Amino acid sequence: MRTAKAQLKSLFEELDARVDRLNVKRRGKGLRPFARAEVRLLGQMSLLVNERVSAVLTLAQTADMDALLTMDQILKMELQDLLKKQGLLYDEDSHLIWIPEHAEFEALFAFMNVTVTAIDPESALVSKAVKAPVKNKQLIREAIASGHFPGLIDRIEGGGGDLELFARD
Repeated sequence: MRTAKAQLKSLFEELDARVDRLNVKRRGKGLRPFARAEVRLLGQMSLLVNERVSAVLTLAQTADMDALLTMDQILKMELQDLLKKQGLLYDEDSHLIWIPEHAEFEALFAFMNVTVTAIDPESALVSKAVKAPVKNKQLIREAIASGHFPGLIDRIEGGGGDLELFARD
């Protein structure tokens, strides 16, 4: 079984190849090539592609990809087509996801036409704990207990999260 990271690498390699083909056509017509596309993964997908995190936390698979996209609409449509072929959907509400203070984006893939980064795991967990605590109660409990996210408790409190929720059954 392929990992989430391997699945996404394959998807973004194909997107990169598609952008390359589109750019060849554009140049042939005297048009400028598309600017480099940027994908910033958020939410569950950012956790799933991080092998260190998936090794210590029990992560549920997801059918949607939360991401901030910086790309031409044509390239977004190409991405959506590729996601659909892998049984995934782009979440159009991704721009509504709360990104906690001090979040960092870590390089995941850098292709000729496409760059992919993912929000750091602790920030993704903080966002889930503060904005969707009931849905993510078990995940946050497991993350706290793991000891792998030393700033998690302070950042949840700092973001206005209710730590008591994670202590109750």
